Amino acid sequence: IIYHKIRLHLEDRKSTEQSFRRLKTNFVDWNEVRISSIPEIQEALGQAASSLSVSVFIKDFLDFIHGQNQTVDLEYLGEENLTEIRRFLRQIKGIDPATISMVLHLRKEYPVLPVSPSMEPSLIRMGLVRTKDNRDQKGRYLHSVVEEKSLLPFHHFLVHHSQETCPPDEDNVQCKVCSLTKFCQYYEKVG
Repeated sequence: IIYHKIRLHLEDRKSTEQSFRRLKTNFVDWNEVRISSIPEIQEALGQAASSLSVSVFIKDFLDFIHGQNQTVDLEYLGEENLTEIRRFLRQIKGIDPATISMVLHLRKEYPVLPVSPSMEPSLIRMGLVRTKDNRDQKGRYLHSVVEEKSLLPFHHFLVHHSQETCPPDEDNVQCKVCSLTKFCQYYEKVG
């Protein structure tokens, strides 16, 4: 969950892995992260523009889990059904729906490719999903057309693509540097 949150806020996988590694090596365990201050967590993450909001999320997330279970271990969720896991995770302030889908996919083999709110406009522009479908329907459709071994790499590609090349704000779309223009419906329309 923490790795995915960092990934959704940083520009590339390498930065995500470096921040996550620093977080894990600068603290003994997740409980030490929980009892640390937000500036300490932020320092461990690095000085990315969004490190403050990610640090606040991490602190709140670990405090919430500890408050619920007197531990920061979520392994018990593996024994719960999809509805219970989803219900529990939705209580966490600031958790992205794509992170919930990722947890369900990885732990319960839920057939979905996680779609974050920032990925949705890009997917719609490219013509990969239908506008009228909700995020879960879009994720289920993508899961049905992408090979299982490619799901997570494709998800990470889409996260990066929707941050850098095809962001939600149409004024910032970078079609000139996009390698997907020959497959993109939006590019066909606007050239």
